[in-house]
Amino acid sequence: MRATRTGALIYLTTALVLGSPLVARGMLPGGGNPTLDCFAEFEAPRLRLSYPPFDPARPKAGREVRCFDGDPACDLDGAVNHSCQFDVDVCLFNADPALPTCSPTTVTEVKVAGTLDPDLMALSNAIAALLPASSNVCTSGRTLAVPLKPTLHGYRGAAKSVRLNAKASGTDLDSLKLVCLPRGWTSHGYDERNRRATPSESAITPANASTLTEKWTLDLQAREGGAANGVTSTPTVADGTVYVTSWNGKVYAVDARSGRVRWTYDTGTGGGQGVQSSATLTADGRVLVGDSAAALHCLEAKNGKRLWRSTLGDAAVDHIWGSPSVANGRVYMGIASHNDNPCTQGRVVALDLDTGVTLWTRKMVPDRICDNDTSVTCTVDAECGGGSCVPARGAGVTATVAVDPLDDAIYLNTVGCYTFPSVGDSDSIMKLDGASGSAQWIRRVQPPEQFKVCDTDPSIECTPSTVCPSAGSCTPKAFYHDFGFLNGPLLVDADDGLGGTRALVVSGSKDGSLYALDRADGSIVWQRAVLPTPVTPAFAGFGLFDGAIAFADDRFHAALYEFIPQTVPEPPHRQAFSAVDGSTVWSDDIGAGWGSVSLGGGVSYAGTLAAAGLYVHDAATGARLATLDLPSVTSSGASIVDGTVYVGYGIFGAPGGVRAFTLP
Repeated sequence: MRATRTGALIYLTTALVLGSPLVARGMLPGGGNPTLDCFAEFEAPRLRLSYPPFDPARPKAGREVRCFDGDPACDLDGAVNHSCQFDVDVCLFNADPALPTCSPTTVTEVKVAGTLDPDLMALSNAIAALLPASSNVCTSGRTLAVPLKPTLHGYRGAAKSVRLNAKASGTDLDSLKLVCLPRGWTSHGYDERNRRATPSESAITPANASTLTEKWTLDLQAREGGAANGVTSTPTVADGTVYVTSWNGKVYAVDARSGRVRWTYDTGTGGGQGVQSSATLTADGRVLVGDSAAALHCLEAKNGKRLWRSTLGDAAVDHIWGSPSVANGRVYMGIASHNDNPCTQGRVVALDLDTGVTLWTRKMVPDRICDNDTSVTCTVDAECGGGSCVPARGAGVTATVAVDPLDDAIYLNTVGCYTFPSVGDSDSIMKLDGASGSAQWIRRVQPPEQFKVCDTDPSIECTPSTVCPSAGSCTPKAFYHDFGFLNGPLLVDADDGLGGTRALVVSGSKDGSLYALDRADGSIVWQRAVLPTPVTPAFAGFGLFDGAIAFADDRFHAALYEFIPQTVPEPPHRQAFSAVDGSTVWSDDIGAGWGSVSLGGGVSYAGTLAAAGLYVHDAATGARLATLDLPSVTSSGASIVDGTVYVGYGIFGAPGGVRAFTLP
């Protein structure tokens, strides 16, 4: 939001604890003398002085703005195109309450250094048109392009600075350093939309993917010993470092060229279920990862030093399976159960990125419900008409939240438990306000469930108000259908089949269907049932759509699993679907698996539980190009960066680690 000409501003507290400063939203003073600093200020609503990363133990203001190429929160074009477009407008005579010792006076002259750059020359001319400034005035629409620097193997970061010399009753000297960084593969879903597809890969193509060969292997079995070193998360990559998480509870920073471990961080969960969350990287040098004890860790990327740790639940029942999502100074983290037995109360938590303080929590089911009618919330048994008032469970958030930082909205999915009926907002896709957690829309894809069914027809749910057919009785279920979503939603602009595009939220459900919803209101645009929804007493188990889905070139790519009991015949387990209607474009049977699909350079990568390998396909035609050998089976997703593919392996106690593949 721009400052008005009357000087009215909106304020954002980025971190109030431990003495960190109050900063006006969009105002970056530039570091001049605080008694003169309001004469000229940078106005950049989408930028944040973020580097070095904030340390709650030693709170200091940031000095630089750092941005990943294509991050819409700071790169104005929002495209991964080897350049960042920064907002660099300037306000003069700015009565800024964040600078209480500065009283603006008429600004008569402003010099902009480096005007050989055309963007800085345009800024200089725009400022000159405002002089003399005896009231609050601002330039509009000024930007500064910071292109990445090409290297032999890809691109590296680049920086530019904007320096101002503003004269009024004194001289205000301001500077703003803007740093653009290559995107790499910085989160489980590649980007904030969870699309798991890199548009910048050009070295590996369908023509040469068959020649991929092992570059290095990080053998965690040999390094650590024990029997729980599996890597089921997608490795994340930035600035020449691969970040790896393991079921042994550790996080590894690994040199991308050699596979040498640079540092290790222990979450302390190795005796339990370790870490399944991929590390999430921020441009300002942070690594965020959740663990199986429902704790979220924030580390310095350069050395693994812990900046903060936040406990988000009860380690006995709560688990973080998905990966953190970061937008607008907040971290979003989903909570689910260890293994549904016992089942917990699913929820999503928003935390302050700088401090780890919880900002809000949204529960996905009521605190208590009636066991004779799960649609009734209660506090005591008397409210249940003969039934009992029991704690509600389920609707876990197992997967990575997708974010729209410009709309300040988040999108997430929930999943049921096989030990508790589907109640509340289970089996749902939803859009929430990023600042408050309030619901903008919620779309349930399966109806709520009761504790009991008719013994003469177990497909009929029953309550005291229903009568079972043929004089049957209402009997407890042996287990519950356990539908919903183990993977996270994708935000895509997809072909509408009419020559245009439409904004969709797309998710694959354990119930056998791929769902495409309208992003604005959550209405179902299309549904593709790959298999019919199981009917009680059958249930989903791990379900058909388990691993994360990828999207590029108007196709959704998924690796499929199975129902319980298995459907005969099973569908091909690797499929690509049309963005127009969800129809299958091509398929190949690689065997059932939980692997997440990844895309880059027109090539797709997916693992399986049927064989120890990573399957490589032509993303357009489905032609199988190669099967890359791994030491054991994988459910990890691959990351593709600068001609190298990184993938984890190891599950069910098999040897674990990461293998990198590259062209000869």
